[in-house]
Amino acid sequence: MKPKILRNVPMGKRYRMIDFEWPDDNAQPGQFVMIRVTDSVDPLLRRPMSIAGLANGRMSIVCAVLGKGTAILSEKSEGDFLDVTGPYGVGFNPPESETALLCVMGGVGTAPFLFLKSRSNKKIIAFYGAADKDGLGIQTKFDEMHFSTVDGSVGTKGLVTDILLAHPEIKNKNAFLLACGPKGMLKAVDQICVREKIQGELSLEERMGCGFGVCLGCMVETDEGNKRVCVEGPVFKAGTVKW
Repeated sequence: MKPKILRNVPMGKRYRMIDFEWPDDNAQPGQFVMIRVTDSVDPLLRRPMSIAGLANGRMSIVCAVLGKGTAILSEKSEGDFLDVTGPYGVGFNPPESETALLCVMGGVGTAPFLFLKSRSNKKIIAFYGAADKDGLGIQTKFDEMHFSTVDGSVGTKGLVTDILLAHPEIKNKNAFLLACGPKGMLKAVDQICVREKIQGELSLEERMGCGFGVCLGCMVETDEGNKRVCVEGPVFKAGTVKW
């Protein structure tokens, strides 16, 4: 599909929010699309992008410039066309109970939770961590929001897991935790879930070649054997991934 870009705006200092045309609303928070950023063979592979919003014929993604492909994507203008396939993967599946969701995020890991917020009536308690203030892409989007930065420039000085563990809801036996962000953060959150006996789901970020399971380039080891992040994931139950 080759949708037209409707908007490309800054989201903090290091990210872009890109909206483009989309024909339907059939996607779940946690799913992703694959975007080819140029018609040439350089770069060749599509880039996986988590869906940050989907409604009224418009899909949103959050882009961070991490290399040549994302640099090209970030410079696209309103009216340009993209080459997009998807949605792919397994999304979040929080319980039906009224328990608040503890959402831990870092970097572009905000994207699936922005989508989740638009689709869920549950209270979302967000924990957003970054190295410094420039690494924070949003300020107020959720019911309750807590920030941490390694240098202390915004919020609590330290790691996002520090503010998570300091929150009283972490002791709620019915708490449900969702996380998306860098691998080190996900591993630490997963260990907290196991130690505190909290149910949760993790959305993994991995390099992908195809997005639909053929290339086997995004395999991850779990307690049920190797799984493809693009098909069996990107969302996995806490306590199942072997780090």
